[in-house]
Amino acid sequence: MKKVILALTLVYSSLLLKAQQDPHYTQFFLNRLNYNPAYAGTEEKICALGVFRSQWMGFGGNEAGTAPTTFMASINSPLGKHFGVGLNVMNDQLGFQNSINPILSLSYRKVFQNASMISVGVSGGIMQQNLQGSKLKPLQDNDPKIPITDVTGMSTDFNAGIYYTMPNLWRFQNFYTGISATHLNQGNVQYSWGDNMVDNQMKLHYYLMTGAQYEITPGTLVAEPNLFFKYDGANLSFDLNVMAEYNGKIRGGLTYRAGDAISILAGYKFTPNMQIGYSYDLTTSDIIQYSTGSHEILFKYCFMPKFKEKIPPQPIPRLTPRFL
Repeated sequence: MKKVILALTLVYSSLLLKAQQDPHYTQFFLNRLNYNPAYAGTEEKICALGVFRSQWMGFGGNEAGTAPTTFMASINSPLGKHFGVGLNVMNDQLGFQNSINPILSLSYRKVFQNASMISVGVSGGIMQQNLQGSKLKPLQDNDPKIPITDVTGMSTDFNAGIYYTMPNLWRFQNFYTGISATHLNQGNVQYSWGDNMVDNQMKLHYYLMTGAQYEITPGTLVAEPNLFFKYDGANLSFDLNVMAEYNGKIRGGLTYRAGDAISILAGYKFTPNMQIGYSYDLTTSDIIQYSTGSHEILFKYCFMPKFKEKIPPQPIPRLTPRFL
């Protein structure tokens, strides 16, 4: 019964507060395009990424709806010397609500003589939300804020960001930092049924992400600290992550998410361009009473098509009577 009440509280609160909380990812440092459109094309390769996150295992069920479950897929590529493009598609389930968010990103980057780079980007798409109102059990009958049928709403969605990299910063290598904002237009997803209507307005979110690499043992052991700040206009939270990479293949680390979880991460690089990652979040909030933790799996693959170089036609010698 407690699980049912908690699930309904989460959905009910999202309707009353008119806010759309973005899903979070423990492996955020590998999933930068999801938060910042300026990242598109900055790796100078075509990169595809897929993430599956199952949050609060053991929570939810038939009466409580689905525990937070998110699938995200993206691909981004450089376009010529200065531009980049990316596509990000997210499917997020929470209780009896499902959100689908396809976003197209475009970036412009400039590389300086010291090999540092700055990129600015914008993105736009839609947010579609579905709520299975027929499965909700309101505490009060005929509550005008609780749909009694399955409802769907849609709104436009726009984001923007700036991304900066440096090959060397003091004793660190591959330094990066980026600042971005999502839901700039604060689009309003409306649920309507009968004569009733509920507004579910997306809330403006701000993000700051930074990190670098530090070579502990040349060619063998590398440390990679990452820091991620999130602000929705009311609450400020952060993720502090430290990764280690051994022999260019084996990866492992820890993440602390303020007030929410401590995470263990592991990964493996099959090649410099293909890797898999896994994280387990041990919940530290009150939800630990209902959940055994959260799992996240990530796969990333980058490549660059090889085009055959055109060989100019060879001149054909011809004999003429004039030169005989």
